[in-house]
Amino acid sequence: MEIGTLIKELERQKETSLDLIVDSRSLKAAPDGEHVVELEIPDHGRFPLTAWAHLQMAEKLEIPKRYYDRMITAGKAELLADNINAWLGERDRRLVRVLDRQIRAILSDRYRIMDNYDLLYLSMEEFRKKETVEIYKAEVTKTMLYLKAIDRTLTAEITRGDIIYGGLIIRNSEVGASAFRVETFILRKICSNGLIGEHSLKKVHLGHQTLEIGEIDWSDETRELEDKALWAKARDIIRLTFDNSIFSSWVKKMRESTEITIEKPTKAVNNVARLASLSEEQRDDLLAYFSEHTKYGLVNAVTSLARETKNVDEQIRLEGFGGKLLNTPDKEFEQMVVQEG
Repeated sequence: MEIGTLIKELERQKETSLDLIVDSRSLKAAPDGEHVVELEIPDHGRFPLTAWAHLQMAEKLEIPKRYYDRMITAGKAELLADNINAWLGERDRRLVRVLDRQIRAILSDRYRIMDNYDLLYLSMEEFRKKETVEIYKAEVTKTMLYLKAIDRTLTAEITRGDIIYGGLIIRNSEVGASAFRVETFILRKICSNGLIGEHSLKKVHLGHQTLEIGEIDWSDETRELEDKALWAKARDIIRLTFDNSIFSSWVKKMRESTEITIEKPTKAVNNVARLASLSEEQRDDLLAYFSEHTKYGLVNAVTSLARETKNVDEQIRLEGFGGKLLNTPDKEFEQMVVQEG
């Protein structure tokens, strides 16, 4: 997504979203022909739920997800509404996040709101301080924001002509799908493969204050005071992640991985496919990408699979798996690629 397009979309979302603290006992599910069920919120109307909000509802009410999904696919809207209403009456308070007239998240009332819009601007402010840093990719999905940036001064050659750049990936979820994270990101120039290293900052979205029931209308001053310490940490970790020593440690791992040969490539691919929960089609593609039978070649095959994946969330998952694979100690890696499935 173009950064200008992303900014406009996040501005739109920030201006049109609605955040409510509600008493669970006041909520009521009702069947709806188009959306299966809608949730009625006093004084605000009825709203359908996104797929993510349905997942959170099932987990919150401890309704088995397989049964919950079966009621949806079978069109049992009244039965689903009855199940929700039967277990929704417990006394607790929830943060309900609404966007585009849909409930996108049902969260704890202690959930700390970290808007993607604010995070994007904080990140861009840090990037501007170093002229060699540029945004490589920015994506927003139904549940996540991903922002990748690289620093052109962080560059190395792994093998002759195989150049990589170092940077970072920032991820955030406004709906509780993930903690806020800043992680190492490596870009391979020759094929635009991306690899994600282990995260260096993980911040769960939990606050300390209990909020009053009603619509949340944070003032700019309140937001600034609430998040000042967290934003300061985010700035620090962004600067640190661009550090040359961190990049150099990953370069060393990548160079060393070129010396680790894999004698049984098909078995290695089968094991990786199982560990990474790949489909049969993905497994076949992984085998096709695996032309250089070394640890480095296997990591690149995984990141090639990620590059060709259209689903952004799945792409990020595979890039992260590639990083874990590279970071696996040699003895453990050797056992992993030869073990029987």
